[in-house]
Amino acid sequence: MKKLFLSCCFLLTATIISVTAQPLTERYGRFLTQPEGYVCLRTADTICIDGIPDEAVWQHAPLITRFTDISGEGYPTPRFRTQARMLWDDRYLYIAAELQEPDVWADLRQRDTIVYYNNDFEVFIDPDGDGHHYYEIEVNALCTVFDLFLEKPYRAPRRPHVQFQWNCPGLRIATHVDGTLNLPGDTDRGWSVEMAIPREAIAAEFDNCLQAGNYLRIGFSRVQWQHSTDKDGRYRRKQGADGTFLPEDNWTWGPTGQVAMHMPERWGYVYLSALTAGSDAPEAFRYPDSYPVERFLWMLFYAQEEQYAKHGRYHATIEAFGLTKEELNALPSGSHVSVEAISHKYEITVTLPDGKRMSIDEMGCLAGETK
Repeated sequence: MKKLFLSCCFLLTATIISVTAQPLTERYGRFLTQPEGYVCLRTADTICIDGIPDEAVWQHAPLITRFTDISGEGYPTPRFRTQARMLWDDRYLYIAAELQEPDVWADLRQRDTIVYYNNDFEVFIDPDGDGHHYYEIEVNALCTVFDLFLEKPYRAPRRPHVQFQWNCPGLRIATHVDGTLNLPGDTDRGWSVEMAIPREAIAAEFDNCLQAGNYLRIGFSRVQWQHSTDKDGRYRRKQGADGTFLPEDNWTWGPTGQVAMHMPERWGYVYLSALTAGSDAPEAFRYPDSYPVERFLWMLFYAQEEQYAKHGRYHATIEAFGLTKEELNALPSGSHVSVEAISHKYEITVTLPDGKRMSIDEMGCLAGETK
């Protein structure tokens, strides 16, 4: 079949309005809520990775308390409290999390087993924010680790390369149980985890991502199962009448909009501050200048995903998206949007008035000079 190559440029001073179609900002609204933001302060102190974040410097790190159901608004509030903090220095990204849990249990002990079959805490890191080449670290209360590197999310149309054999080099990690582990009948307070992730382990193409002024994209997720115990007191995930496991709860730092963590564009923006925890005045978080462009491109990405699923082809012109004036006005005045598409590929590019560009393709890879 002959492939058609179509390109369209559009000056944003014009107006494209779809009279009958639902605006994209409404159609994909659950995926377009503003991601969380965090100012990650430097630490000049030594942190002992023992699972107990009791060093004084941790008290100066901003506290994250907003964990919600992964699907967002309209879903149940998490039953138990989760909170986290982050710090950094020239060698490590430090993460501490505390998980309220009245009955702490875990039975998976082998490295790189499917840890989320236990209650766990999960960290996702996209060092350069392009939506590709990111890392995942999961841990249960026994400090059993499941870590992997992903070339691209599972949703990508061509099979992603996943390095399950990747073990985070130099990872320092520990957990602590505030109560008893695997002992039914009493009431625990919960468990906590500390980790120090080496700069070299998450270097993107040998770039140093741990530099003041950089933004990382980081996601936190907590998997929580309903459980029961057998006659021998062993913990098991609870099953329904049909013998299948009851669905787990997924509590995340900011919702992704659906039960899927592998959406790097929905993770939090983490700004690496030059300020030192405890010795400088607080710094207010601000989103990167590229955020409105990123949000606009991801909106069109979701529309392309739906278009291809329904019709087996992508939109090849900007007019085909039926964008409203308000949606277009989200970009700086005078920006251009171009669409290039063939049968199973596309690239959408926003060119800003200063000539800088940002683009997204069918693989969900974000690229550009504004990042």
